[in-house]
Amino acid sequence: QWTAVAAFLYGEIGVILVLCLPFISPLRWQKIFMIPLWSKMAVFWNKMFLTIIVLLIVLFLDAVREVRKYSSVHINEKAANVNSSAFDHIQMKLFRSQRNLYLSGFSLFLWLVLRRTVTLLTQLAKEMASHAALETQVNDATEAAKKYMAENERLQE
Repeated sequence: QWTAVAAFLYGEIGVILVLCLPFISPLRWQKIFMIPLWSKMAVFWNKMFLTIIVLLIVLFLDAVREVRKYSSVHINEKAANVNSSAFDHIQMKLFRSQRNLYLSGFSLFLWLVLRRTVTLLTQLAKEMASHAALETQVNDATEAAKKYMAENERLQE
C-alpha cells in the first residue's frame, strides 16, 4: 500500500508541475478541461476526490499511530539495554513508519493543492474570457461613441 501511496505522490507532483507550466495559458487548460471525456469524469470527480481524501487521512492516521508506537518502544528498549540487533530493528521500523507518515502527509497535502490549482485555473480562464468579452464591448462602445460624436459635430456645423 505504501508503494501505491508513493506512486500517487509522484503522480501528483508531476501533474502539479505540468499545471504550473507558464507557457500553457489558463484558456488552453479550460479547453482541455472542456473535452467530453473530462465532463463525463466531472460527475464522479467529487466522489473520487472525497474517497481519496478519506483514504489518505486513514493512511496518515495509521502512520501517526505507527510512529507513536515505535517511538515509545524505542525509548523503553533503549532504557532496558537490549542487544544492538533488536535496537537496529526498532530503528528500522521507526524509520519506515516515519517515511510512511511523510508519504501520506505530503500526498494528502498535494491532493488538496491539486484540487485548488484546478479550481483556480478554471476560474482564471473564465475571468480571462469575461475580460476579453468586456474589452471587445468597450472597444465597440468607444468606436460607436467616436462615430456619434463626429456625426454630432458634423450636424452642428
